[in-house]
Amino acid sequence: MAVLIDSDFFTPADRREAVTAILQEAEIGANLQMLDSPAEVVSRHQAWMLGPIALTRSEVSGHQVCRTSRHERATPSDTLTVTVQNGQVRKHEQFGAQTLIEPGACEVIDLATAFASGWHGLGGTLCLQLSRERLGISAETVVAAHGRLAASPLYPMVTAQIQHLVGIADQLEADPAAASVGESCLEMVRALLISAAGRGPGDGAAIPEQLLIEQILGYVRTNLSDSTLKIPGIAAANNISVRHLYKVCAQSGISLEQWIIEQRLVRARDMLIDIGYAHRSIASVAGAVGFRDAAHFARRFREAFGMTPRDWRRSATAADNPPK
Repeated sequence: MAVLIDSDFFTPADRREAVTAILQEAEIGANLQMLDSPAEVVSRHQAWMLGPIALTRSEVSGHQVCRTSRHERATPSDTLTVTVQNGQVRKHEQFGAQTLIEPGACEVIDLATAFASGWHGLGGTLCLQLSRERLGISAETVVAAHGRLAASPLYPMVTAQIQHLVGIADQLEADPAAASVGESCLEMVRALLISAAGRGPGDGAAIPEQLLIEQILGYVRTNLSDSTLKIPGIAAANNISVRHLYKVCAQSGISLEQWIIEQRLVRARDMLIDIGYAHRSIASVAGAVGFRDAAHFARRFREAFGMTPRDWRRSATAADNPPK
């Protein structure tokens, strides 16, 4: 666990100024206003890394945070949070709409775009933080899902899962399966957003083409480890014909066979330098991402990244252990 901020480290008189300065210098730029007197300011933030995602827990007194278009230009980001609210009602404005997030409710917040958010009194959040690029979800899907998560049948499961994961985060971060749990969280959030975005205000509309391609790619990501993954099976799993599958992919500029190889290579690259997979051989990693032939994997890896899988793993190890 990393303690990102703890207002108890500062004297009561200095808390508001110190916390405001730290948060405004964070990687994701925004203006912050703490609403309570200096001695009453509380700001505690913890984080745990699970492979491609971060779990965070915060406890914060009354505040208002505002990310503007100027911040978007100065500090670009592709971070999304799926947030469970604690303690106080959160007033959140984004995408031209205002949302009241009740304690125990879950919402998706796009930290890349402008927003205003905050609450009065001592409240907090439990969050999954993840990259939208890694998630493979378009900005349009995030906008469509925002404010509609509760309409998805997956909503109660995801909300409860976030609460449970944060509760066991200390043990989980040290577990060999931590990275795998992070990968499963990506799939869970992707499914929730696609499910919520595909629903109109209260009804279950047909899946638009943009959501269909994201559903297809989400299915492929979930099944990358299956070396028998083929186009006919992908089409059948998504209840469309092979012809329609190719048409949807072509409209999005995607060659699905090539995309599958690229995704397998990217996942292998991440696994090779992830401490959670340090005990696995290169051949084992290749098999885990769907390559049947380790030699073929090594050749494609070198073509894609300019070095062999072994050299890539060694370079990462050397960077983490510089000469003394």
